[in-house]
Amino acid sequence: MKNEKAHIDSPALGCKIGRAYQILLSHLASALKKAGLNITTSEYLVLRAVYSKEGMQQCEIADMVGKDKAAICRCVAGLVKKELLAVEAISHKCLRVYLTEKSRKMEAGIMEVATLRHKALEDITTPGELQIFTHILDNIIAT
Repeated sequence: MKNEKAHIDSPALGCKIGRAYQILLSHLASALKKAGLNITTSEYLVLRAVYSKEGMQQCEIADMVGKDKAAICRCVAGLVKKELLAVEAISHKCLRVYLTEKSRKMEAGIMEVATLRHKALEDITTPGELQIFTHILDNIIAT
């Protein structure tokens, strides 16, 4: 019975995951600003996805970064306005997304931010903890 009460009294795991996500986004926004990159955290996620595989459809990007398609469509439109992405219509509802010369020039800065953010996680965990944490997150995502 005592374990049940402790479970009820403690904050929900989902709340902790949500809070950690918000903290990570805040740190990412600060790192982007410090690096002089004029992009939002969502734009960063989209660019990272397109750097990994150019020519993806917006729905593929949404699946990769874990955001809904409408949010990705808005983000891609904003990146097109900033001349960081180009799109090609493959149907009336579907666009393929490509890098521009401007975004290619930003890649080193964006990857440096990614490396620094990963190092920050390594600094607060042991290698084994980070590996287990990543495995747990992969399991959650797969369900």
